[in-house]
Amino acid sequence: MKWSYRSEPTGQSLTDLHSTDFAQVADLYHNQNPQLQETYRRREQTLNPKYTLPHREQLVEALRPFLASVDAPSAARQELERLLDPQATVVVAGQQAGLFTGPLYSLYKALSAVGLARRLEAELGKPVVPVFWIASEDHDWGEVDHAYLLDASDNVKRIRLPEAPLLHQMVHHYQVSRQSVQAVLEELARTLPQGPWRSEVLEAVEACSRKSSTLVGWFASLMYRLLGDTKLVMLDPCLPGLRQLVANVWSDVVTKRDELAVNLDGKYAEVTRRGFEPAVIRDQLNTTLFYVTDGKRYVLERTPSPNRLRVRGLGVEDSVQGWLHKIEESPTSFSSNVLLRPVVQDCLLPTLAFVGGPAEIAYHALSAAVFETLGRELPPLLLRDRLTLYPPTVLRSMEKWEISMVDVGHPADLESRAVHALGGTEFDMAYEQMLVQTKERWQRWAKEHTALGPQIQMMAEAQAKREAAGIHKTTQKAKNFLARVHETEVRQLRHIERWLWVDGHQQERRLCPLNFWTRYGFDWLLQLPFWGDYSLPRGIFDVQM
Repeated sequence: MKWSYRSEPTGQSLTDLHSTDFAQVADLYHNQNPQLQETYRRREQTLNPKYTLPHREQLVEALRPFLASVDAPSAARQELERLLDPQATVVVAGQQAGLFTGPLYSLYKALSAVGLARRLEAELGKPVVPVFWIASEDHDWGEVDHAYLLDASDNVKRIRLPEAPLLHQMVHHYQVSRQSVQAVLEELARTLPQGPWRSEVLEAVEACSRKSSTLVGWFASLMYRLLGDTKLVMLDPCLPGLRQLVANVWSDVVTKRDELAVNLDGKYAEVTRRGFEPAVIRDQLNTTLFYVTDGKRYVLERTPSPNRLRVRGLGVEDSVQGWLHKIEESPTSFSSNVLLRPVVQDCLLPTLAFVGGPAEIAYHALSAAVFETLGRELPPLLLRDRLTLYPPTVLRSMEKWEISMVDVGHPADLESRAVHALGGTEFDMAYEQMLVQTKERWQRWAKEHTALGPQIQMMAEAQAKREAAGIHKTTQKAKNFLARVHETEVRQLRHIERWLWVDGHQQERRLCPLNFWTRYGFDWLLQLPFWGDYSLPRGIFDVQM
């Protein structure tokens, strides 16, 4: 197995500068340069006094039953216990609880966090625990209810849970019916191609689905099956014991709501002034808190009255003092939005570093306003490792067709390219010629009969369009027939295209891990040497399997 690095923009210009020229945006990120060891050493020295032994004990106590419920390996459970050490810090990554773990980059985030934690522990000489923050608070069901796979013919298949939760429903609270689970398991069995690990994959997915009736538990359990003994600690932030530990964050946000709004306006203005598009749309009235009721969450917003807050969409309104009382009575009745979540994470965990995707790195520049308002400092942020995996079958087809990694660095319609190379160009040339001839023929006809009135021109144009459509249809049929005659050659190029660019999307952002697991297992992925190496440039690793 070989791997190489190439520079590639992330699609987020602010993140690109953060990763390649940090000095230009250092002030937006509290000068936490993630490529310097000194940054982590300095951060570690400021963390430990903030996290008391009772805090650590409650944290560990809340997570023990959760890890047991998702069948976490003993290595992960032992790693959790290390958080009781007053010198222990954490490296955090996170992602939503997608079906079948969601896209490949969920795994890449986890492995980046594990790798960074190992490196920092070796360099600092103190315990560093990798933690995966499952975004169970989210209420956008459409982002987690599906997964993309390739079938035996390399057709892209979207498998979706046939559930329709109510609007605002948090993933943490939603119970997926066994009937729906069975439906996607059956569709998976029909879709997943043959491979040495196919039986293991189907057994693992089914067994993990029985660990919990929520996507959160299913996700965590399946991630552990994929990651083995990597010592990663899975965390569901909605666990009641954890919510109690962050109740002070809810109270601070309510108390400092006006100051926070001013600071957020300032950050948005500064990011925009510097030429960047804010990664999160500004919601002027949003306090950054949600109010949770019956498993659903609603924005808690400011009102024209300076001492009252309202639940958007419910009409529930109370005084600031009333909300503070609710927080004290029931911390589980509140949830954070995307900009507050990093602060909640920082309050709950001694966060030495955060590993995130391009959008996460970008929106932390806005979240800095929340950190500053609540008297905290951003952690160092490291862009997760980005990968493109090249299976042996893809590499062989690329070699045969003399296609380089540069050629497939961006979406390419290789299937059409094959048809053209095999003679499809001749059909296209004939098509263009016949279109011209047809148009000219009907123009002559209209001219010859112009005395009959203006309708003649309209009739000629309509007939030319009908014939053009027929010519196009026949040309496509001929090209499809050509593709069938040369099915082997076309299939080889389709194989390259579908495995590297799934529906035109980057492999890591579309394809779930099950195709690779079925064909190749996953031990090799865990052994790649570059995970979490903060000294390396933040491009894309091309991995030749």
